[in-house]
Amino acid sequence: MLNGKQYANMIISAANNLINNKELLNEMNVFPVPDGDTGKNMSMSISGAKEAAEKCLEAGCDINIVADRAAMATLRGARGNSGVILSQLLRGIAKNMKNKKSINAATFAKCFSSASATAYSAVMKPTEGTILTVARETAEAVEKFENKSDIKEILKEAVRAANVSLDHTPDLLPKLKQAGVVDAGGKGWTLVLEGMLYYIENGKTVELTESDKVADTKKLAEASDEEITFTYCTEFLIDKKNAEVNVDRFKSTISKIGDCMVVIEDFDIVKVHIHTDNPGIVIQNALKIGSLNDIKIDNMRYQHNEKIIKNAEEISKKSKKAKKAEPKKAEPKKPYAVVAVSAGEGYSEIMKELGVSEIIEGGQTMNPSAGDILEAVDRANAETVYILPNNKNIIMAAETARDMAKCKVSVINTTSVPQGISAMLVFSADSDDKTNSETMLAAANSVSTGSITYAVRDSENNGIKIKKGDIIGLTDKGIVANGSDINEIAASVCKKLVDENSGLITIYYGDEVSEETAEKLEEILSEKFDELDVSVQYGGQPIYYYNIAVEE
Repeated sequence: MLNGKQYANMIISAANNLINNKELLNEMNVFPVPDGDTGKNMSMSISGAKEAAEKCLEAGCDINIVADRAAMATLRGARGNSGVILSQLLRGIAKNMKNKKSINAATFAKCFSSASATAYSAVMKPTEGTILTVARETAEAVEKFENKSDIKEILKEAVRAANVSLDHTPDLLPKLKQAGVVDAGGKGWTLVLEGMLYYIENGKTVELTESDKVADTKKLAEASDEEITFTYCTEFLIDKKNAEVNVDRFKSTISKIGDCMVVIEDFDIVKVHIHTDNPGIVIQNALKIGSLNDIKIDNMRYQHNEKIIKNAEEISKKSKKAKKAEPKKAEPKKPYAVVAVSAGEGYSEIMKELGVSEIIEGGQTMNPSAGDILEAVDRANAETVYILPNNKNIIMAAETARDMAKCKVSVINTTSVPQGISAMLVFSADSDDKTNSETMLAAANSVSTGSITYAVRDSENNGIKIKKGDIIGLTDKGIVANGSDINEIAASVCKKLVDENSGLITIYYGDEVSEETAEKLEEILSEKFDELDVSVQYGGQPIYYYNIAVEE
């Protein structure tokens, strides 16, 4: 029999295995662009399940409670399509454990089919050669497996089948074969199953690698005075100047002036925690890496001396506050509001000027979770809320938030911020929800978009041989141009996007492009496409030098 304690440990082990391998998944990118985020999305999505499982372990929950809470936590934290599908796989397993304190091996075997069916039903147009295929073929193999009386043997068969299916994903998706990779989402599901099997075989969970361990700073701050060697608990985030900065040198420098040090590097962010007598020196060295956010410096000796007094005061204050506290008067709901995802200061300002109520910071490499979107919907405080995901990898998370929302929500399937801007230009406060949704989607779909970035590895795409460091231009057809000059590549992309119906080209330049360079591109395009209107605006987006929008 499989009980709640065992399943909770299986979830924790699966999460750790996935988190440990997130960079491997990030590198499995079809295009050689610097925005691989499947590993980040899946690991952040399953982190909620891990936390829920840990709480269930403490409470001694039955298996149905563990499964339900882990699935719901993954759903709320789901980021990107892969994260949403992962949440549905865990939801399918939870369905098969409903009302059960523990389950036998035969019931466990049925969980795989339930997981696959639930995930497929959540996707409007399932694509084979993805995590869905791996989950389905794994379920089919387990269903045919003869030994359904041993949970360990079932999991071993599931892992075997998942890896076989994963190896075949390039045969189903030509773009995977062209890029020389297997499906990253499918690999993520395989890692989940391998993590579960590890616990069943070894009686212990997969350990997090050192780089993924996060200090429990709350407990560190509560150390007794006798244990305090350094006075100041110093914490902050660093937004890295660029990907080349040497974080290891920074770690080596500050390790000499403190203890309890944790420095975690994640893409363009570095999380720093250290106990030191010289927070100023730590901050000075951090500024060499990038700009600082969320700076927090606490005097732990002072905290300790005040703690006993505060604890006593808190007891009396809570009872007084409970008597005096009055519920805050609710603000009346607005008839409508718009929530949009945006990456870039310029983009966000444009969206606000067009009437967007809530901006969610996000986009490529930083997909917001369903929970993040739901919170923005709640903050919007409206009878009807329109969501502009502005990225194809955020649409499923937006739809998940819609299904959890308490108000009426319409998701407009915009796949880029320029599409979102066009949608906002036709939004009308006087129109009903159906009319607005249809009009906004039509406006978004009338925009053809392209982007300019750089290659992070050698590859071949659409017959184009690409070298690491090349400037590359992309449309919805993939990579269409490469070279060494961003304006030259941008002009090539525009040529691919413009047709006889085109009337306007809008260029949004990113945070690494100067206004002067962008204005030179405007001159080039105005001369090259003299029959069209050309506009250049500051988007401030990371990673992409330019985003291009061509409209009728």
